[in-house]
Amino acid sequence: MNMEIRDFEHAYYIGSYLSGILYGLELALYFMIMKKLCKKEAIGNTRMRRFLAVFSTIGLVLFTIDIACNAVWGEIMWINGRELPNGVPEFFETMVYVWYQTLGSTSVVTMIFLGDGLLLYRLYIIWGSKWKIMVIPIMAYLAAFALAVVQLVLSGKPGGNFFGKETTVYGTPYYVITIGLNIFVTTMIYGRIQWLIGALSGTRVKRSIKSCRLYVSPAGAFIESAALYSIVGILYLVPYATESQTAICFGQVWAKLTFICPQMIILRMASGHAWNRERINEAETTMNGQISSVVFDDV
Repeated sequence: MNMEIRDFEHAYYIGSYLSGILYGLELALYFMIMKKLCKKEAIGNTRMRRFLAVFSTIGLVLFTIDIACNAVWGEIMWINGRELPNGVPEFFETMVYVWYQTLGSTSVVTMIFLGDGLLLYRLYIIWGSKWKIMVIPIMAYLAAFALAVVQLVLSGKPGGNFFGKETTVYGTPYYVITIGLNIFVTTMIYGRIQWLIGALSGTRVKRSIKSCRLYVSPAGAFIESAALYSIVGILYLVPYATESQTAICFGQVWAKLTFICPQMIILRMASGHAWNRERINEAETTMNGQISSVVFDDV
């Protein structure tokens, strides 16, 4: 037991430091987004800009709550917990379900569903507003939400443990569905963008070198598909499902990426560099041979 707690402490410590670095990245992304949205020449209509600003602000608040709760719990564990008769192991057994830990977990789950909601919206847009492509992802989204609520209730009750066996019975399928949804959406978005790029390369599409790089670069497709979110999700799922103490490290990093990756997409949207409904329609019209060229204006 002591060895497991020691491994947990190491993983929690490393995860907390990496989370601090990612929080700095989140702050930078947030202020860059707000700067873009506040400009008079900002891309999109007022309603969309207001939505993106509110969405980003809510995400930053949730991100801050998670960081703060983890920091407080870690401080109390390593300082006050040492005074208990059995030290940190006793603290872990009696305080893992404390209210602010449940608050932190709730903020993470909320970030996940906000981020996944944005990815589903992007999937809908990039696939030409076709509802039939959304049926399975929406069903998975709702199923994951139900399992997440059960997991939070079990982990927050007296004696509950977010990484305990009772909780992982619901937590494992929750993460399998959520991360599986991420992988599916990432693959569909990335594949669609690459297909559009390949199809457009065979047409006489007039665009500047700058615009070409903005819309069809591998980095742009990687960001738009939130590929990093899915990759780290897989790295987290394996130790979590096997009840490894290292799961907390990967979990903290993955939890932060659940909103950082969507924020990177929002930054591209606010900058006018993202694929939008108009650009998708232009691309599809071009490929159908209805027009001979499309001009992508520089932003």
